[in-house]
Amino acid sequence: NVFNALNEVGEKSGGIPIVFDEAQYLRYSTAGLRSLFAHVYDFMKGITLIFTGSEVGLLHDFLGIDDPKSELYGRYYSSIELKPFDPDTSKEFLRAGFKELNVKVDDSIIEKAVNELDGIVGWLVYFGKLYLEKGNDALEEVKILGSKLVRKELEEVFSKSPYYLYIMKAIATLGNARWKNILNFTIAETGKKITNATISRDIQNLIKMGFIEKENNEYKISDPIVRYAVLEEF
Repeated sequence: NVFNALNEVGEKSGGIPIVFDEAQYLRYSTAGLRSLFAHVYDFMKGITLIFTGSEVGLLHDFLGIDDPKSELYGRYYSSIELKPFDPDTSKEFLRAGFKELNVKVDDSIIEKAVNELDGIVGWLVYFGKLYLEKGNDALEEVKILGSKLVRKELEEVFSKSPYYLYIMKAIATLGNARWKNILNFTIAETGKKITNATISRDIQNLIKMGFIEKENNEYKISDPIVRYAVLEEF
């Protein structure tokens, strides 16, 4: 009934978007949501469905657009991925923000913030806000407060596999880690025999969750504050 009502509004007003934030968590629902979304897509032309999420791989798996077994298989969709800013864009972003507030900030401070926050927009915004309160201590405050913010999420993730923590630790410690480095570190830390398949599966799961990424046969933690939290909080 809710969707029917929204569809009527959308048809009269030129369309209405319905947004599901962090939609990857919908996979835990037992309500048959993919069937509902397929019905909305096919028959309710006044509605546009928008799904956002920080765990892109899991969101894609949930929707199953490319999975013949999914109710949403074959539906047309458009995907927008928000990547971190490059260094120059990050600097301009901070300079523009401070200029708008009539705050002068030394270029060396902006340079250091950009180098350590790696273009993640949320942390750049957080740094800018904290700089107004903490001055030159803002960057360290971002790392400390930010790591506490992500700790709970990491605890939940680490509870799903006995090896996630050690995989993340290996990568955080080395900065960039090869598959063999991760395997050896995890075996050394746990004292257990671990199969190649197990490590490969857990690495792929962490990639799907958006915590790590692969580049030139090496793995790195995508978010510098998550890396800091893994090293300092665990």
